[in-house]
Amino acid sequence: MPRTPVPRTPVPRTPVPLYVRAAVPADLPRLAALRAEAAAWIALEHGSAQWSAPYDAERGLTLIARGATVVAALAPQGEAVATVTLRPTGSPRLWSGEELARPARYVSSFTVDRRYAGRGIGARLGDWAAWRAARAGAGLLRANVWSDNAALHAYYRAQGWRWVRTVAHSRSGALFERATSAVAPPRIHEAGRVRA
Repeated sequence: MPRTPVPRTPVPRTPVPLYVRAAVPADLPRLAALRAEAAAWIALEHGSAQWSAPYDAERGLTLIARGATVVAALAPQGEAVATVTLRPTGSPRLWSGEELARPARYVSSFTVDRRYAGRGIGARLGDWAAWRAARAGAGLLRANVWSDNAALHAYYRAQGWRWVRTVAHSRSGALFERATSAVAPPRIHEAGRVRA
């Protein structure tokens, strides 16, 4: 089957403004659509089964209720073009007790709408998460990513993340971390109360 090219927009010289807000239950269909789109693209481009399981709406609502999931838009009331979940605890199945004892924040479900790929939105949302983590007193931002998605590993490394190890018994066991930053990323605006 021939691949349909995804139109790319050149990366702007100055970063586009991002408006980050806490996700609400009404965002659930958009979060599910972002994930499904990302899963299809990852399977096609990288041959990985990442996110091939159906979106877990109940878990999504739980994370929204906790204030852990945020969405980012290009305008104050715009459609979500990216999302990330930022939690205060990591999985003891993946991280050691010594690692979990260090102040850190954990990101997951990091997704950018493919129509906006190449604009640096993912990198900037990662910088925002690192800044948010620093504000919460954490020195590290951590992620566990899909073990067989080598392209995703390369992306994280290119964004300044350090590979820690890959946990053999987990399909999402490639562990990465980066230092947090006390410097707020430019042109990122929080809309309303963000608890993440």
